Amino acid sequence: MRDPREIHDAFAEALRAHDERRLLDCFHPDAVIVTPVGMVEGHEQIEWYFGQFFSTVPDLTSRVTTMLVHDDTVAVEWVSSGTQTGEMLLPDGTVIPGTGRPVSWTGCGMWTAEDGRFATGRIYYDQLHAYMSLGCRLVQTEPARPRDQGTRAESRSGSVRRLLRRLAGR
Repeated sequence: MRDPREIHDAFAEALRAHDERRLLDCFHPDAVIVTPVGMVEGHEQIEWYFGQFFSTVPDLTSRVTTMLVHDDTVAVEWVSSGTQTGEMLLPDGTVIPGTGRPVSWTGCGMWTAEDGRFATGRIYYDQLHAYMSLGCRLVQTEPARPRDQGTRAESRSGSVRRLLRRLAGR
């Protein structure tokens, strides 16, 4: 049975090779990953999530800078980079056309393994740096107001579900 480090090494190699089949072999069929754009559940959504990176940044590369393993959990920090030549789909459904610009970001993830595969994951990455490297700028269209955390989480989760339904209909 593979330990979390071995699973992550296989995952990282599949990511570098843009090999979605090998990447999915690293996850339980009902695995859940919480990402900056929402939660993805199961192989179909996990394949879609990573496929977005592959189509948006076809020359995507990632380099692990730190890895810590404790029991069934692995924590990883990385640097990713490439050229954004494909459309980038944002959580609200907005599309940034391919810019041809270099993009890079740092990120980290926590992965929990069960039976030799990842069962859960949580990914964090510097979205602001990535978007700004593509020429995006922050624009405030109305005064900021405090939001109810529950409403925001429900809204984000609903946005991802709507987005996945829309993509499935393509």
